[in-house]
Amino acid sequence: DCAVISLGEEEEEEEEEGDEGPGRYLAALEAVQLELEAVEEEAARAFRRLRAKFGLRRRPHLQRRNHLIQHIPGFWVTAFLNHPQLSAMISDRDEDALSYMTGLQVEEFGPTRPGCRIRFFFSGNPYFQNRVVAKEFVRHLVSHSTPIRWWQGQDPRCRPHKGRPAPRSFFAWFGDHSFPAGDRVAEIIKEELWPNPLPFYLLGEGADGPPERSAFGG
Repeated sequence: DCAVISLGEEEEEEEEEGDEGPGRYLAALEAVQLELEAVEEEAARAFRRLRAKFGLRRRPHLQRRNHLIQHIPGFWVTAFLNHPQLSAMISDRDEDALSYMTGLQVEEFGPTRPGCRIRFFFSGNPYFQNRVVAKEFVRHLVSHSTPIRWWQGQDPRCRPHKGRPAPRSFFAWFGDHSFPAGDRVAEIIKEELWPNPLPFYLLGEGADGPPERSAFGG
């Protein structure tokens, strides 16, 4: 026998489905998204473990690179100035202070603690006492930085600007922790300058050369 469904029964079933609306699809979509998030988190953990493993293999090469760079006067300040975005935030005072920069190091934290620490190494200079200053980012949500021990009269925050806002400055960025998740400067240093600074340094070849350094601190 053939089942007979009246037109009225079909309309009633459609109305029942329509009463549910998109609710059941939204619930299913939410469940799928939760599954995707779990997979993404697992992939992120695996990537961090792999990155840490290869970080150990890179270490001796980075140490040798650092040794070679220290024999090239003005290497880091030249590389910074030749980066089109970093140069826009380096004032004349920044440039002279950065001419004493002797090393850069980006250290990524372990797989259980996403984030990184950027260290800047300096020789003795007339601007501040620190030989190493660092800015640290934890889970891209919080940042901290080393307090800079400025020599008397050198702290740019204490210098008058005649009612105008303070100009953009590398050292102002260093002490700014207002928006670590969108810190473009840290991203540039970590993803562009640190992996291979040589192309940025070579952009300055044929120009006036690196800035001259004073005799202070050697």
